[in-house]
Amino acid sequence: MTRAAAVPRKVFCEPSHDLPIVDLYIVTETGTAHDPKGHEGALHVCLRALRRGTAKRSAHEIDALIDRLGAELSTSADATMSMLQGTVIRRNLQPFLELLHDIVTEPTLPSHEVSQVARELRAELVDLRDDDRSLAARHFRRALFEGHPFGRPSHGTPTTMDRLGRDDALSAWKRSFRGANVIIAGAGDIREAELDAFAGRTLDALPGGRAPTREMPEPKPLKGRHLLLVDKPARTQTQINIGNVASHPRDRDHVALTLANTIFGGTFTARLMREIRSKRGWSYGASSRLARDRVRDAWSMWTFPAATDAAACIALQLKMVEQFVARGVTARELAFARSYLSRSYAFETDTASKRLWQQLDLRIYDLPRNYYRDHLARLDAVTLDEVNAAIRRRIDPDNLLISVVATASELRAPLEKAVKGLASTRVVPFDAD
Repeated sequence: MTRAAAVPRKVFCEPSHDLPIVDLYIVTETGTAHDPKGHEGALHVCLRALRRGTAKRSAHEIDALIDRLGAELSTSADATMSMLQGTVIRRNLQPFLELLHDIVTEPTLPSHEVSQVARELRAELVDLRDDDRSLAARHFRRALFEGHPFGRPSHGTPTTMDRLGRDDALSAWKRSFRGANVIIAGAGDIREAELDAFAGRTLDALPGGRAPTREMPEPKPLKGRHLLLVDKPARTQTQINIGNVASHPRDRDHVALTLANTIFGGTFTARLMREIRSKRGWSYGASSRLARDRVRDAWSMWTFPAATDAAACIALQLKMVEQFVARGVTARELAFARSYLSRSYAFETDTASKRLWQQLDLRIYDLPRNYYRDHLARLDAVTLDEVNAAIRRRIDPDNLLISVVATASELRAPLEKAVKGLASTRVVPFDAD
C-alpha cells in the first residue's frame, strides 16, 4: 500500500481543561456523493464496520475496550463529509487514541461483519418508514434535489443494502480515508501537542494518492409549483415540507436572509407559529429553516396538521409566503430578530466542541474566513431594505415543492385544489426505495 508522504496537516484543536472529558473527530472531506450508483450506502456501511475488527483486535475486543475506557464512538455521513466521533475521559485518552488509530488505519472489514452491518442498516431503514417526519424530510430532499448528490440516499436503501459486501466497504475506505482527505480534531481536556502527535502518526499511516474531488455542482432551483404525495395508508395526521433551493453563506445576502427566516419561522413567536398554531391550532409546531452545506441548500417550511386541516394549512402557508415576498418585514420585526440572534449567539460558543466546529465548518463547507468572527457585526449592519431585497431574490412563491406524507386516495383532490397554479402531482409509495 502506498503511504501518504508529507501530508499537509489538517489538525484542529480547542483545548479546555474545565472538565476531564475529550471529544475527538476524524472527518473525511468527501462523503456519500462518491458512493457508486446502485451501491448507495457503501460509505455508511464502511463507517459502521470499521469497529468490527482491526489487525490487532476483534469486534468483541474493540467493544469491550471502548466500554472499559468509559468511551463512546459513533459515526455519521452525508453527501459532503463523513465522521467518526469519540468521547473519552481524560485519564483514558492515550489508549483510546491508540484504538482510534487502529480502527482508522488498519480495519480488516471482515466479510461476515460487513454483511451483519448491512443487515442492521437495512432493518433501520425499514423502521424509519414508521417515522413520518423522517419519511417526509427524506422524500422532500430526494425530490427537490433529484439528479444532484444532495438527492441521493446517503444512508442507502433496503435494496442497496442487500447487495453491499466487503468489497464495497473496502473501496469506500480506500476512497475516503486517504491522508489528504482526512481532518483530525479534538476539543476539551487535550493538549495541542498530544493531538498533533496522534494526527501525524495517523495521517502518515493512511493510504496516499490523490483525494476524491470536493467539487460539487450547484443544485438547480425547482421551476413551478409541484406536489409530491408520499402515500401512506390510514394517516390521520400529515407531514408537510414546502420549499426550494435558496442560498449559501458565501452569498452577500445570506445574513439578511437568515434574519428574514427568523422572522418568518425561526422562533416560537414567528409568523408561521403564530398563524398556524396560536391562531388556528392546526399544527403543534410550525417552522422554517435555512439549510447550509458546501453549495446552496434549501429554504423550507415544516408543519404537521391533521389530515382534515392539511389542505387549508398548505393554502395558508402559500399565501403567507406570497405576502412575505410582496410586503417584506417590518422594522420592528427586524429589530426583534437581530436582538434574538445576537443574544442567542453565546450558545453557539459555550463549549469547546462548539468552538471547534466553528473552525471545522470554515473548511468543510467552504465558508468565508470571517464567517463566525464577524457574525455579530454583520447582523448589526444589515438594513431593512437589504432584508426585504434578500427575500425577493431568494424566495419565489411561484416555484416551490410541496411534499406531503398522507393517504393519497383521501387527500389528493383537496391538496391539488389548495395549490393554485399547480404544475404537477406525483404520488410515491411510502415504502418505495
